[in-house]
Amino acid sequence: MAEEKEVTEEQQAPKQNKTLIFVIIGVIVFLLIIGIVAGVLLLGGNKSDDEAKDSEATASAQLQKKPNGEARTSNYLNIGPLYQMPEPFIVNLVTQSGRRYLKTSISLELSNEKLQKEVEAKSTIIQDSIIEILSSKSIEEIATTKGKDRLKDEIVNRINSFLIDGYIKNVFFTEFVIQ
Repeated sequence: MAEEKEVTEEQQAPKQNKTLIFVIIGVIVFLLIIGIVAGVLLLGGNKSDDEAKDSEATASAQLQKKPNGEARTSNYLNIGPLYQMPEPFIVNLVTQSGRRYLKTSISLELSNEKLQKEVEAKSTIIQDSIIEILSSKSIEEIATTKGKDRLKDEIVNRINSFLIDGYIKNVFFTEFVIQ
């Protein structure tokens, strides 16, 4: 009987070693597969993100129809058609007390004359967009020249996002009173 136990233990030791080796090989293969899949997704994902960014930039440029993606600027020697917003904007500014307001009148410089009809047709949407932008600002954000320039850029970008026949070249404040 003692001899049978020794033989059984000797037979079980190699079987356990073989099982352990197969488990280790299986885990290594599994980890390699996961690594390869993760690598493909990460490398492939970056290409998709770049392509998505490129397509967004192209779509944005097409919507705005701006030449060379130029920023809000005007050639003051050659001003495009101007559209005076019909009413001044009076909005509350973001403050702790809520007692500060801005009154401003705005003229829009258009890229071409046929845009005039579209701007008139979308006047309500444009007014709403401008009111939304103006009322989201604090006095600190718009009191400086840089702040006003950022405000103009934001207005131009928002309006250009839904214009089809052209684009807004610039925004001019014809009145700007903070109280």
